[in-house]
Amino acid sequence: MDKYLSLTDTARCLGMGLKEATREIGRADLKTVMYQGRKCYLRMDIIQWLTKEFGSLAADRLAAAEQSNAETLGIDPKALLVTDMLFSRIILPYRVGTASSMLRTIASEACNTGALYDEKALLEQLTLREQANSTALKCGVALTHPLDIIKLYVEHSLLMLFMPPHPLPFGEESGKLTALFFLLLFPIANEHLHVLARLNRMLRSQDFIDHLLTAPDEKDMLNIIEEREKKLISKL
Repeated sequence: MDKYLSLTDTARCLGMGLKEATREIGRADLKTVMYQGRKCYLRMDIIQWLTKEFGSLAADRLAAAEQSNAETLGIDPKALLVTDMLFSRIILPYRVGTASSMLRTIASEACNTGALYDEKALLEQLTLREQANSTALKCGVALTHPLDIIKLYVEHSLLMLFMPPHPLPFGEESGKLTALFFLLLFPIANEHLHVLARLNRMLRSQDFIDHLLTAPDEKDMLNIIEEREKKLISKL
């Protein structure tokens, strides 16, 4: 796993040139460390910053970041990545009423997939991430992920979607309730950011979110996701 990201790495994550990336990172005032003779940034700081930053980027910027990360990974930028990863990974829990119970459910269900096995460690990292800065967005969706995935042993990448029986208070800064919860578990930073950028683009449509919230079951939710993702990749 990549604990440190150089300026070049970060520029690729953003889909920007070095000069522009330097300016953007400078605004964020991220701390640096020396690693193998290079000035680098901590992966968890970059992920936390970009999780928030992606929400304010223009659609073309998000598309550029998405494509840049796909190229770094050597994967087809037009693949239905979100749809494929969410197959059999959409959960509709019935007994969830608080933010803490939501996180416990997410940790438990994630470990049931076999992607990782230490439920306690995952729950701790998810909780620490929310305490540091909520992953809840204004659109009523949370993009949950561990504060420091380096501290977890992850067998394989995992993307999941949870919809509790009713929206929950989850720390969104304006007080809006959160109705949909994604879990992103990606040991490789570029893969995390590729999926993160695509999800942000998908969530720019309120109709898409509304359709998910009114879908009768997991199968219909996946069909809605596939339709939305196909429209986005057709524009790349």
